[in-house]
Amino acid sequence: MKTDAFNALKSRFRAFLILSLLAFTFACSEDYQPKPRGYFRIGLPSTNYIPLQSDCPFTFNLNSEAKWIPKEHCWGDIQYPSIRASVQLTYKAIESEEQLERILKESQTLAYKHTVKAEGIGEKEYSNPEKNIHGFLYSMQGNAASSSQFYVTDFENHFLRGVLYFYSVPNADSLKPVNEFMYNEMVQLIESLEWKNSLP
Repeated sequence: MKTDAFNALKSRFRAFLILSLLAFTFACSEDYQPKPRGYFRIGLPSTNYIPLQSDCPFTFNLNSEAKWIPKEHCWGDIQYPSIRASVQLTYKAIESEEQLERILKESQTLAYKHTVKAEGIGEKEYSNPEKNIHGFLYSMQGNAASSSQFYVTDFENHFLRGVLYFYSVPNADSLKPVNEFMYNEMVQLIESLEWKNSLP
């Protein structure tokens, strides 16, 4: 009886050993390629726009799925809840050339502070003489805290700065489609921007 049990165990072990060798032999083929890292699919907001309704001295087209959260002195946030993103807008009424120079220098300094974490920075000049809107749009490559920023001014009365933030850890690979979408949203904001005659 012990011999029968031993022989049965022995034959099971041989079968296991043979199957293991076969699996090992066929599993180690040269055709193996590692799979790329996968990320969750992100549903981007629509590209329908409505005019911003506010008492501020500027207006622009706002994404219909975004929320305008006004703050003091015509500062505010444009929140995109579905992608956990926010564009923080800062408005300043220009009172002197010295103030404008200081604000422009600060804005450029703040944009280039991200080069510490960014792998590169792109700078695109924007100018629309008909609307009297001039400025720069920055895009940061890599894992910077803000992947896009802009500032625009009329050099006389108005200055507006926008900075994109995500409510998540920066990861350039997984956020690439969202970064591209938000960059285009900032372009849309700048291109639809108009100054109103009244100051706050």
